[in-house]
Amino acid sequence: MEAIGNAKTIRNDNSSRFGKYIEIGFLKYHICGASMRTYLLEKSRVVYQAPDERNDHIFYQLCTQFNQPEMKSLALLPANQFRYTSEGNAITIKGVDDAQQFLETREALTLFGIENKVQMTIFRLLSSILHLGNVIINEGDGELSYVKESDKSFSIFCSLLKLDENRMRTWLCNKRIKTGVAVVNTTSNINQALFA
Repeated sequence: MEAIGNAKTIRNDNSSRFGKYIEIGFLKYHICGASMRTYLLEKSRVVYQAPDERNDHIFYQLCTQFNQPEMKSLALLPANQFRYTSEGNAITIKGVDDAQQFLETREALTLFGIENKVQMTIFRLLSSILHLGNVIINEGDGELSYVKESDKSFSIFCSLLKLDENRMRTWLCNKRIKTGVAVVNTTSNINQALFA
C-alpha cells in the first residue's frame, strides 16, 4: 500500500499521501481482528510535484521495468522521460532501489492473493496515467484546443485503456455541462483542457 500511497516530499522520503483509519476488534481483552480504511488520497500529487519531490513510489518502481519483456505491452520509459515522474527533479531517493522495491511490491500483491493477471491490469492503468501526462494539448483557433493525431503518448494511452482515439480526443478537449434537463457540449480552451 505504501508504494501506491507514499511519495518523497522535501521533509520525508516516504511520506504517506493518504489517511488511514485503523479499527481493531477485541474479544475478552485480546485482539480478534482489524480493518484499515484509506481516505483523502492526495490526487493532485499525480499531476504535479514540487521541486525536490516525487510522485507516488509505484510510478518510479514501474518505470524501472521498462526493459522487461513482461512489461513490453505497457510501452514504459525510464522515469526521466515521463512528465509525471520527472517534474520535481527527484527521480531517485538516496539508498532506495526502485527496481528491488518493485519486486517487493509484486511479492506483497501476490501475498494478498492478487493474481498476476490482475496485477498487470493495475500496472496497465498506472502506465496509462504516465502516458496521459505526456500528451500535448495544443492551442487552436479562438477558444479551441486539440490533440494532434500524431501524438504517440495519446495513442499509447488510448491503446492501454482500449479507448477510441477519436472519441477520447474529442472529450479530452471538450466538456459536457448538464443544466437541469438540458445537456450542452462546449469546447475548452487550452487552459481549461489542461486543468480539467
